[in-house]
Amino acid sequence: MNRLVGVIPAAGRGKRTPFLPCSKEIFPIGFMDIMVEGQMQRRPKAVGSYLLERMVMAGADRILMVSNRDKADILRYFGGGLDWGAQIAYLVQENTWGMPYALDLAYPWLRDETVLFGMPDTIFEPFDAFKQLLAEHRRTSAALTLGLFPTDAPERFGMVAFHEGWMLYTVDKPAQTDLTHMWGIACWEPSFSQFMHEHLGALTPPAHEIVLGDVFQAALEAGLAVQVLPFEDGEYIDIGTPEDLAYAIHRFSR
Repeated sequence: MNRLVGVIPAAGRGKRTPFLPCSKEIFPIGFMDIMVEGQMQRRPKAVGSYLLERMVMAGADRILMVSNRDKADILRYFGGGLDWGAQIAYLVQENTWGMPYALDLAYPWLRDETVLFGMPDTIFEPFDAFKQLLAEHRRTSAALTLGLFPTDAPERFGMVAFHEGWMLYTVDKPAQTDLTHMWGIACWEPSFSQFMHEHLGALTPPAHEIVLGDVFQAALEAGLAVQVLPFEDGEYIDIGTPEDLAYAIHRFSR
């Protein structure tokens, strides 16, 4: 069985929330209890911590985080990962070609690994979503498995059509659609890492922005098996807009 590695893209420029005093991935949302010199203390909790906790809970003890030169505060906050029970290594994205290219930086370390992927500026429920996703992924032997969440704002997310657990197609941020589920997290095998590496290599430099959903769709069309797991009672919060940031602060600060 392949070893699990969490891959986290944190190289975005945060254009939707430029007013934040720090990288959005470490903006405090809620609180956490940590042990300091033998005493439990309550401390502010960075939004990226929610993703790390969920990856580690599923069994990922190695994390690759892709950042950029301007986000040294992320490294200072997360460090080597000791507080989260994982080893964190950092990669630096030099170009501005988008998230798929950030993920592809990890390719040399993922040729034989199963990947858990999520966004560090999001919080999702259930807490064990990655554990459930991984179990379904291994049961079906899919190349790629997407965790889906219901949404009433399809114009903001990558939407997915599916039938009996398999993806039919995905479309990014449609202005109008009957689709009701967005992809929020993912799990994939070395076969998808290899496909993404070759696919992006053929497009370099890209003529237009490539989003991750484009790569998912290309993998499906190339014949890779793409499974989905809908979390019908789940919740997915993206703090990338002021409105959702305010909601998350209220939701997790009780």
